[in-house]
Amino acid sequence: MESELIATLDSLANKEGVKGVLVADEKGFCLGVRGIAKPGTAAFITSIANTARNLDNIQEDKAECPTINIEFENK
Repeated sequence: MESELIATLDSLANKEGVKGVLVADEKGFCLGVRGIAKPGTAAFITSIANTARNLDNIQEDKAECPTINIEFENK
């Protein structure tokens, strides 16, 4: 499983326009990062993902986890 995670992180990080990738478990534990992503933000990002998933479930009754794209003014 670790080699699959590493391959996925590398694949995502190498896509055009991607500056950082963070993968965390459902409790916010950082499983891996690439680029400018910071491991210390895993819990915060997980909280955003859980909130987004809850909003999506209300609207469309889906159980899938969302993909989160965070953009900053200079990044």
